Amino acid sequence: MNNALPCQIKLADDINASYEVAIAENPANRGASTPGRRKRAAVKHTHFWAPGRTLRIAFLSGDQVFKDATKAAANNWLPHINLKFDFVDGEEGDIRIIVAPGTYWSTVGTDALLHEEAPTMGLSPDMRMPAFFAANVMHEFGHVLGAQHEHQHPEMTIPWNRRKLYEAFGADEHANEDHYMRTMLDERYLKRLDANEVRHSAYDPKSIMHYAIREEWTDDGFKIDLNLVLSEKDKAFMAEAYPYPDVQSEPI
Repeated sequence: MNNALPCQIKLADDINASYEVAIAENPANRGASTPGRRKRAAVKHTHFWAPGRTLRIAFLSGDQVFKDATKAAANNWLPHINLKFDFVDGEEGDIRIIVAPGTYWSTVGTDALLHEEAPTMGLSPDMRMPAFFAANVMHEFGHVLGAQHEHQHPEMTIPWNRRKLYEAFGADEHANEDHYMRTMLDERYLKRLDANEVRHSAYDPKSIMHYAIREEWTDDGFKIDLNLVLSEKDKAFMAEAYPYPDVQSEPI
């Protein structure tokens, strides 16, 4: 049995406030209507920072080994984006990280601006597993940059076996839809994102933003091991989201 769920996205309590800070930070977050698509509601938006920005990142807890490992992993994004990370002393930062044993979580992009003092990211101090820790840090910083979970991609093709997935986490497939664990599994694994509401490239099973998927949760022997490095599509997607002024990114 599994006794924990992987990375949790912390959603904004006030979606209208989320919209307002996102647009104030980067007007491109408003998005544009596409012929043939239904009109976006006012609160539907992306969460990308303004290209060229410096994000101040503060640690609210953690020893120096934890901080150094986090910085090293997070910086793997920097060659591919027009942003800078400034790891600052004290508690004032755009992103504020705490040690969170056994869990990994983050707000998404500009939603961090809604929390002036509260933590915006939690990282488990799994320092005895450097590659695992680094992969999870890169994943959480993908959320910081505005990415959602890849396994919930609108074009996702995972052949889920819902019964087996529910059973693995101690949930009954026939439980009421308000059953806590079933709801968590539906929200974090099975629910697809709406293509009209997210910016996305082609589905990428190698993405750092993809959950590991166990074979016993699917049909036809499908599985995805934990991705440990940024994929080429991860890099291309963020390069387009955060371009340099004199560079025209290829469409993704």
